[in-house]
Amino acid sequence: MGDLDYRPFPEERDDEFSAFMRYAFSPERGPYDPEADDDDREHLAAYRGLFDGEEAVAVCGHHDFALRIRGRDRDAAGLSAVASPPEHRRQGHVERLLRESLTEYRGDDVRFSVLWPFEHPFYRRYGWETVSRYRSVKAPPEQLAFAAEASGGTDGAGEFRRLDADDYDAAADLLAATADRYDFTMARTAAWWRERTLRGWQTDPFVYGLERDGDLRALLSYTFTGRDEGDGTAMVVSDAAVRDPAAWDEVFRFCRDHDSQVERVRLRLPVDVSLLDRVDDPRAVTEEVRAGPMFRLVDAAAALAAVDPDPALEARFTLAVDDPLVDWHDRPIRVAVADGAVDAERVDAGSDPGASARDDADVTAGVGALSQLYAGYRDVDDLRAHAALDVDDEAGEGLATDLAALFPPRRTFLREGF
Repeated sequence: MGDLDYRPFPEERDDEFSAFMRYAFSPERGPYDPEADDDDREHLAAYRGLFDGEEAVAVCGHHDFALRIRGRDRDAAGLSAVASPPEHRRQGHVERLLRESLTEYRGDDVRFSVLWPFEHPFYRRYGWETVSRYRSVKAPPEQLAFAAEASGGTDGAGEFRRLDADDYDAAADLLAATADRYDFTMARTAAWWRERTLRGWQTDPFVYGLERDGDLRALLSYTFTGRDEGDGTAMVVSDAAVRDPAAWDEVFRFCRDHDSQVERVRLRLPVDVSLLDRVDDPRAVTEEVRAGPMFRLVDAAAALAAVDPDPALEARFTLAVDDPLVDWHDRPIRVAVADGAVDAERVDAGSDPGASARDDADVTAGVGALSQLYAGYRDVDDLRAHAALDVDDEAGEGLATDLAALFPPRRTFLREGF
């Protein structure tokens, strides 16, 4: 095998990329047949490949979107469709593909990377860490009857109607309100609304919205499955968003009204939304909190400089970042916080970029732990006790307090798959 080349995947070879995706993510459907492919959707990802000559040994997709991170919409890179054909696996190609992807993001001044893992431990070894949880709920529809009473039935509750491409602006306003409560809410583009919200990977969903006084108050996306884990038919709500928490009852009422069609409703909800204390029979309802997508800082220095701290906070420290994938974190970062801004610069390598500067750092963090702290998903005390975040003893608890003030916890909920 010769020198490998990372580059865009040629558009004229889309059938080859689709064959990779079929083998990696739905092999039970058999080999990909371009003659049988009637998918006319607009693919929103930019495809990349690692090539040995003209042969692709690993591939991935890059999505560009904005996520609400620490109260501001920020550019992020969604990594997806990471795959390698079986004859090229376990040769380090995916690791190289991930490193090249981060290098490309950094060159484009994108500071954040997110992905939905096929396996959390796999991506953890390369610096991504969990950034969001969700509550998986399974309930017989009759257990949602409480919502009809709580919402006052249908009188004055607004009207549900099916949404289409023309509802993009109203949906964008609704999602902006959602982002005020949950970081990592995506600012969906019109193309995303059209191709990813209104259309599905294998089955297009039903997308309905609750409209009241001319405003969209809630939306939900769902499909139906003929057999739900051997337990009859189910309505599967893959996405739901509300303008204010009171509108959840309208969503639950809408699901309850499908009791003549399904034996079970399955919902994916924020972790702070629970049904157990409201249903008639809690034992008939199953709720599980599950780990969701993963996140990592692409370039810690650039990400730190984008933080908007409390103007009253003043702090100075040196940060060493342990990163298993890229080398630009080899040098520590000098961080100065003052006047509502963060200055973050790498320590000059001088004649020796080596260990002494890292050993003298006030804070040492694995890039995954630092990413969780930055996102607000885990706080300083939790990470110091249970993850790769160390504050030098000589710096004292005062520095730990400053870190906690610089990175206060945030509620996170990334719903979109990609």
